Amino acid sequence: MTFVLFCILFAARGSAQDKLVFAVDIIRHGDRTPTIQLPGTSPALWPEGLGKLTALGTNQEFSLGSRMRSLYTNAGLLGSNDLPGTLCVFSTDKERTRASAQIFLRGLLAESNPPTPILTQIPINIEAALSKPNLISAGQLLIPNDRRDFPALLSQYVLHAPEWLSTNIIFQPQLDHWSRALNSNIVNIHDLIIPADALYIHQLHHVPLPDGLSPDEVNTIIKAGRWAFVYQYQAEVGQITGRPLLKKIAEYLNNASHEKILRKTNPLKYVLFSAHDSTLLSEMSALRSPLTDGHVPPYAALLHFALFETSRTNFYVQVTYHDDADHIVPNPTRSDASWSLKEIKSCADYSGSAIERGSSFPEFRPR
Repeated sequence: MTFVLFCILFAARGSAQDKLVFAVDIIRHGDRTPTIQLPGTSPALWPEGLGKLTALGTNQEFSLGSRMRSLYTNAGLLGSNDLPGTLCVFSTDKERTRASAQIFLRGLLAESNPPTPILTQIPINIEAALSKPNLISAGQLLIPNDRRDFPALLSQYVLHAPEWLSTNIIFQPQLDHWSRALNSNIVNIHDLIIPADALYIHQLHHVPLPDGLSPDEVNTIIKAGRWAFVYQYQAEVGQITGRPLLKKIAEYLNNASHEKILRKTNPLKYVLFSAHDSTLLSEMSALRSPLTDGHVPPYAALLHFALFETSRTNFYVQVTYHDDADHIVPNPTRSDASWSLKEIKSCADYSGSAIERGSSFPEFRPR
């Protein structure tokens, strides 16, 4: 898979004088095992355990980190002589995301620097000292469906939406049969999300599937479950769940620009968040480019924020989403490839509610 992110970032702007001065990356963990065991299958299929990073996932994250090293060293952002504190790395408190962050860093740093701590706590004010009173759980920012209000958001914006209801009606006749075959209580398409994920992983790894389902039924369940999963984070819900992390990213970018203007010597140049597909779905909606039609961010997908300096007081941001290819995330106000710091903050601060689905969000279809 060719990684052309570096070329895209600089070709979009077209000026050799613009300098990359700060970057933030959000990565999805690498390939993992299912989070549930399907009926009639052996635990021996997944020696790593359920929900754990696989050898393929390890290779994916190391490869991604190595490719990003090429970007950052070519741009002069990171190098072999970086000071301590140049990087700050956060992860959800999951074994697969912590491991993905560590492996990504091995590729990013070429294993030449001392180990970088993987933090599961984030300072409330990133200018404050990293002390207990100033910490919040990374999970509060990076795992959208762990929010206390997530069920209420689904009820308000998803479960009663016409498209959701009509799709649920289409699959209703098969749900009893699928419940028996999967030994699960499936009463609506939302209940398909986790079984569909397990079936997808079985299919991806070419391992036996449970009896009682035809290949066509397996494909139908996977497609329906992935559609339902992505639909949850489109427009309103994703915008709300993605806003806190986007605010944190905007804060990092703004602080970096202020420090450059004032010529401060803070060594921090790069922040990494190791998280989940739901994290990336939420951020894309918060950026008003929601993923649609079952486009689940693949393993080792990446959302990249790059802060460029054009002069001592002028900066802009480019946002790039990488799945199986690279896509510039357009500025929704003018369909441009670059964002002002104010426009990033505006998306993070946006608090509209009860928006007609799709009316304020240009559709983003990765190809």
